[in-house]
Amino acid sequence: MALLVNDMTQNFSTTSLVILAAGRGSRFGGAKQFHSFGRLNKTLMLYNICHAIDNGCQHVVFITQANHQAQLIEKVINYLPDNIKYNIVFQENADLPSECEIAPTRKKPLGTAHALWCAREVLSGNFCVINADDYYGKQAFNLVSTLSQSDSPAMVAYQLKKTLSDYGGVNRGICQLANTHELLTLTEYENIRQEGKNIYGETIHLPKQTLAENTLVSMNFWYFDQQIFPILRQLLLNTFDAKELNPTQSNEKECYLPDAIALLNTQSAKPTKVLTSHDEWFGVTYAADSENVNSKLSELADKGWFASLSENQIIKNKS
Repeated sequence: MALLVNDMTQNFSTTSLVILAAGRGSRFGGAKQFHSFGRLNKTLMLYNICHAIDNGCQHVVFITQANHQAQLIEKVINYLPDNIKYNIVFQENADLPSECEIAPTRKKPLGTAHALWCAREVLSGNFCVINADDYYGKQAFNLVSTLSQSDSPAMVAYQLKKTLSDYGGVNRGICQLANTHELLTLTEYENIRQEGKNIYGETIHLPKQTLAENTLVSMNFWYFDQQIFPILRQLLLNTFDAKELNPTQSNEKECYLPDAIALLNTQSAKPTKVLTSHDEWFGVTYAADSENVNSKLSELADKGWFASLSENQIIKNKS
């Protein structure tokens, strides 16, 4: 496992932020996590980091591919304040439990659960996990900051209507709650889109289904403590067991953080808390989404949401 770290003292905050930045952006047409948006001309990572720092975050972990390192440094690392500790972790397919095996020809990343597994050596205490190519809004970070020292997993959920794209169908994890604040199951719906006044989505077992606009969905904003790493190890063993997989299967399988949550919920007495953000989430699933994201981030900047970023008081260029 390849690791880079800045020179600061090895001290891990319980408010660590993990950013999944290894995506290839196939539908967008490139590594969208390094694209700049809004009148401040910054990556979505930096907008999120700005909110995290405002809530006390002192440590950021970037999980990426080795060939993305230069872009990550240029577009993000150079803008971190000097007092923020960071690590760069490379998601490498070879970083698996010894009992696992994949085909040597496998190039595609193994999924978000494997990405977090690759960061196990640089994390202690509690931490949040987000996607590099999504913008989550201020409220998500405010909500998670209330969980300080909690040993129960949690997620930030959004209303479905606030997560759609105008340019094509999207996939979302639909939440089913055991009560108003605990996650029971996540069901992956595909090709979710607005048609007239209705929102439709599909699953493998259910063709075109009508979905309520206020249905809560996961956008991959998680809160964990160290108990997640034994779960990730077990999930990787279940997915890439050398005794069970043939080479063809190992070239196709992936494991995701919702799979880890499902496994965690069966093995832990602590339910996953669901925190609901009423901010609008937005991202760039398609290249055409960029115009909308530029406009919205510029509006939020005008409202002062990124004062520390625009005034260079917290996030400043190191070059």
